[in-house]
Amino acid sequence: MDNILITDSDYKHALGAVRSLGRENHKIFVVARKKNSFCSKSKYCHKEIVLPGYTEKSFKEELLTCLSSNNIDVLMPVGANSFKHLVPLKKEIEKNTAAKMVSVEDDKLNLCLSKERTYRYAQNINIPVPVSFYPRNTGEVPGISDRVTYPCVIKGKYDVGYNVVAYAHSPADLLEKYDRLCKRYNLFAGEQLPLIQEYITGDGYGFFAVYNKGKCGSTFQHHRLREMPPSGGYSVAAESAKNRSVHEYGKKLLSALNWHGVAMVEFKVNPEGVPVLMEINPKFWGSLDLALEAGVNFPLDLVRIAGGEDIEYSENYKFPFRCHWPCDGDLEHAFINPKKCLAVIKDCVNPRVKSNLWFGRDPRMTWFQFLFMFKRLAVRIRNKIRSNR
Repeated sequence: MDNILITDSDYKHALGAVRSLGRENHKIFVVARKKNSFCSKSKYCHKEIVLPGYTEKSFKEELLTCLSSNNIDVLMPVGANSFKHLVPLKKEIEKNTAAKMVSVEDDKLNLCLSKERTYRYAQNINIPVPVSFYPRNTGEVPGISDRVTYPCVIKGKYDVGYNVVAYAHSPADLLEKYDRLCKRYNLFAGEQLPLIQEYITGDGYGFFAVYNKGKCGSTFQHHRLREMPPSGGYSVAAESAKNRSVHEYGKKLLSALNWHGVAMVEFKVNPEGVPVLMEINPKFWGSLDLALEAGVNFPLDLVRIAGGEDIEYSENYKFPFRCHWPCDGDLEHAFINPKKCLAVIKDCVNPRVKSNLWFGRDPRMTWFQFLFMFKRLAVRIRNKIRSNR
């Protein structure tokens, strides 16, 4: 039995990791910014640890103290921000404590967090990417507006843990929305300016894998069915998938990077059947529960790698297989997009469709999920009423 510290206790995929490792009889600790965090309600959580924010001066010292005093064997980051701040501390953590952290090094992490660097790298190894423009100053945007096809996408160049995205349908719309997005997120420095990209039609697919120093272990794919927000965001309903091109492109990209740890490579498969790269997520992903329910335990693979065990290549998982997240966006999706109400209800009552609502196995956590969802819905309804006045 290992003592495992999992970050981002308010994330739904952190809950998936907590449960999967807790059921394997590991002792699970979670990191939170404040008490009574989301994952702390799970019966599989042994202890909640409140640490200061990553940018606070006391963070590193308190983290090292926490790892030592709780005899942590494995530190497992979950979100992009956690990887961004913990990977640079990896050598210091492993030198001063008994904790191990399975992840890529700084240079590869930073490549993945930059969409511009990701696309340029993928192009060099012949993986399709969207036609993209990278303004170095706002004065270049009018010239780009005459060259890009419409609709087009304006998106943040760096993964910051939330979506910086807008869609434009004409040159005037592009100029207006680009300016608005820059002001909203204070993106005015050259390297921070959003990119402008062709809009790729098609379904979203993800290729997931775990690697041990360049050796590929378990793999998985999902196909997005519903997202939150419905216009494009995180998965709230997805199914396992087996698309050979997605598998080959995803594996080719991660193998070329000599990957270590988990990753998600996101594609859109266009009407011609060609996967077009959207991004590399060098971290756990929101639909982790789907992989776990389909028989691929990525968190456990990381624990095995940290313990010095070898991993074997595998493409084996339940297929076809579906999972949705009623309290983590799917019911909200139905609220915003009534056309999908029937599909959401069918998934809720279909015993073959899995979710992270564990009424029998983790009841306290499940009721907390409902309470959390009702609070979010109440805020959404209140805001909608105010906007209609």
